[in-house]
Amino acid sequence: MADRIASLGATNAVVDSDCLLVGPSRRGTSEHALARQAWWGSFVDPIGGDRKMGRVVVWVSSTNLRERVGLWRVCGRLREYRIPRKDIAIVELDPPFRGPDTRESAVPTWCSASELGTLPARLSDARPWPRERYWRAVRLWSQYTAADPRRLAQNCARGIEGFPELAPLWALLSSFFPRRTTEGTLRLSRFDELLMTALSSEWQTPLAVASRDLRSGMDLWRTLSCTGDLFLPRRLEHWADHDASAAVERAPGPKPPDAGYPMLSEVYRLTERGMRLRDEGLTRLTDAPSLPIAGTEAYSASAPWVLLEDGRLARP
Repeated sequence: MADRIASLGATNAVVDSDCLLVGPSRRGTSEHALARQAWWGSFVDPIGGDRKMGRVVVWVSSTNLRERVGLWRVCGRLREYRIPRKDIAIVELDPPFRGPDTRESAVPTWCSASELGTLPARLSDARPWPRERYWRAVRLWSQYTAADPRRLAQNCARGIEGFPELAPLWALLSSFFPRRTTEGTLRLSRFDELLMTALSSEWQTPLAVASRDLRSGMDLWRTLSCTGDLFLPRRLEHWADHDASAAVERAPGPKPPDAGYPMLSEVYRLTERGMRLRDEGLTRLTDAPSLPIAGTEAYSASAPWVLLEDGRLARP
């Protein structure tokens, strides 16, 4: 692979494995790196601080949500580094065929990995994007990292030519925002409600929670197929650490925390307060732990966004 990209004028191959669909994202390089480090505990920027890259070849799935948002970030970063558009060649790889998808959710079909086996043959197709499409990607990264997510939500609903990932992206992101009914009741986000439904008064590891959901209909698992399964123990930690009267309790699991098995290192159970929040709704947004989403936060007093029943975001 190094030889193939070298023939196109690129000298190094790097892998960007960070999933920007969860946790904070920031428009600026240093701010983004600091935010991602705080979220994951460690973070290595695959692009780094090298502003003298020469020719850049980017290969990315044509449908994978994580890779599509990552491509927006790459375009925004290379624009920040003043790399000319004509020196950025992009290859969009097709996902592997898995047969017809009969599931109702629009999200999972956008979470399969690209077919890397076709990459060597496709490198000859690497071309710079047209100017307008490239600038649209740069603007989408700016909107994705904005503190006010409404512009992004509007573009996702309206659609932008050349970016079919927008509708399924919003189907995913909107599932993390608390909801407000037409009667004014505040409800948990769809994701947290699924999580609280998979939990019970019995102690369970995150792996058991995911397995129970998988057996019951795969609703929670569909989201985790996009975010990665480590998002599940992270969100359970948020709930267990939130408030003195926690909605979720935590205890040591079958594997020690330093053994490298986060899905088995702790067990969780739902308290009576958690059941009330799930069944009756929230009194205030801060009844639930905040969750960074792109450039904003869910359940935050400083960013009180709620999802209305018509799919729009609004202030409560």
